[in-house]
Amino acid sequence: MKEVTNTQIIENRAKWAKRVAPLTMLFLIGGLITNFMSINQPEYFRITMILLAAGFVFAIISSYLTNRWVREPRSDQVLASMLKKFNNEYVLFNYTTRAGHVLLTPSCLYSITVKQHKGRITVNGRRMTRQFTWRQFIRLFADEGLGSPVAEAESNVSSLSKLLNKELPEEEIPEIRSLILFSNKETDLVIKQSPPVPVLQSHEFKNYLREHTKNKVISASQRSELAKIIGGQWAELQKI
Repeated sequence: MKEVTNTQIIENRAKWAKRVAPLTMLFLIGGLITNFMSINQPEYFRITMILLAAGFVFAIISSYLTNRWVREPRSDQVLASMLKKFNNEYVLFNYTTRAGHVLLTPSCLYSITVKQHKGRITVNGRRMTRQFTWRQFIRLFADEGLGSPVAEAESNVSSLSKLLNKELPEEEIPEIRSLILFSNKETDLVIKQSPPVPVLQSHEFKNYLREHTKNKVISASQRSELAKIIGGQWAELQKI
């Protein structure tokens, strides 16, 4: 397996995470101080609310950036580890397009939406819910929300399709498939109603790919052209 990763975006987002964290503390501590001052000086109450609201927003941003770009293993590292035994006909692109993670295989392209949440995840068609735990409540700011994985996956496919349509004739664009991968080994996936996008756990991922990529319909020249488009400058820098 070959890997093309936009390392610049990882470094930049990690820097922002480290910048936002102290600002979060500054706003929250400032709000605490003005809250005590407002006991005798009510005019500080409005300032307290502003500082605490800003601290809350910055805490959410800091949590998102830290979980996505600082805490390891990142989703790109998880995918690279899972795919390392696949041959060089498989190329993983990380953050080189808006789709996030794109896997070029001998038979098609996969847009992979990675979720590293653990615990029980219930899938009911397009809707996914996460079982509430007190640990989540305690780690309120440190825990990234599940969001809407199906909508996110569909958006990723749409953005990848638009990119390829700009660069290639329609008949040269391979099939684009979407996957949602819950990569944490502590995830308990419960599917009550099948979603429109395949949802997999980490132990199912490799077998799924082997089962669905048996037919080699993308030639070596097509793979090279697709790598240039999807990988951009990073494909050239990393000699793919």
